[in-house]
Amino acid sequence: MTVRLAKPGVAPGRIFFTYTNASGGGGVEIADAAGEPLWSTSAADLYYENFQQQTYRGRKVLTWWQGTGNPANGGTGNGIGVLTGLDHTPVATVGPSGDFHPDVHEFRITPWNTALITCYVPVRRDLSSVGGPVDGLVLDSYCEEVDIASGAVLLRWSALDHVPLTDSYKPLPATPDQPWDFFHANSISLTPDNHLLVSGRSTCALYQVHRTTGAVIWRLGGKSSSFALTPDAVFGWQHHAIFEDPRTIRLFDNASDGTTTLHPTRVAWLRLDPRGMTASLARSMSIPGSHVTAMGSAQRLPGGNVFVNWGMTPRLSEFSPDGDLLFDATLPTPSYRAFKFP
Repeated sequence: MTVRLAKPGVAPGRIFFTYTNASGGGGVEIADAAGEPLWSTSAADLYYENFQQQTYRGRKVLTWWQGTGNPANGGTGNGIGVLTGLDHTPVATVGPSGDFHPDVHEFRITPWNTALITCYVPVRRDLSSVGGPVDGLVLDSYCEEVDIASGAVLLRWSALDHVPLTDSYKPLPATPDQPWDFFHANSISLTPDNHLLVSGRSTCALYQVHRTTGAVIWRLGGKSSSFALTPDAVFGWQHHAIFEDPRTIRLFDNASDGTTTLHPTRVAWLRLDPRGMTASLARSMSIPGSHVTAMGSAQRLPGGNVFVNWGMTPRLSEFSPDGDLLFDATLPTPSYRAFKFP
């Protein structure tokens, strides 16, 4: 990591990110504020993503996903979630359940010591409604809640069961042997009422999903939005959607899939009005001319600063609460998400 800018007001802390090796595989790294490596682990035959600090059973732990990548399936992967102590001693792992393997896109620990994870499984479906074959191959996105201690799957939510194929913005693959990633779940977090907020990149929408029944309570964005969005609140191909307060969602708004671009990539805060069923842009932060077509994350730091990982653009930034750029650094390779912790 190479620090390009560091102004007064940067929050103290260590930076957590992932990298890939030119010869194959990758690793996770903790660096200090000057970009110097403090700790890293890597492997030639494994990829790593989503490296961060979380809380499990009342103690701070380090967590990440590791496994094999699958570029043909749009950057998905099969692997495990890993938990270690801050001293790097093993604590637990979250592994596969039958054909359902933890995927790179999400590994979030809940206050009740379960894990929210994504899984991708190719299945056969009739795709004639979107101009595809009757016996087409589609990549279903699954969102799971798993008890970490026992491995029991408490919820398995299928995007295909709840989202119409026609809601997707993703073009059909060039050849029928490639699975169509119609939904592409890339984040799961908790809503203020302890249900799930699911992000579907390919549908350019967020979904509140009932944690027990799996029913979709509402949709935000995309072709079937339950909320009317003001023009400046429209987002697309987003990542890392989180409720920052009971009525405000923070997300990394990529705003581009490489073919269509809505506006420069930004961190956006969307204010929901559940009575009027409207959504408006509360604020946004961006770097002029930034167009990040994949990956990315945004984190609110304890003092109010915002730490941003620019995904496919291997860059990290930290903004003041007012949006002033305080810190800017480049990474050796893109990191799916990156975080800062004390």
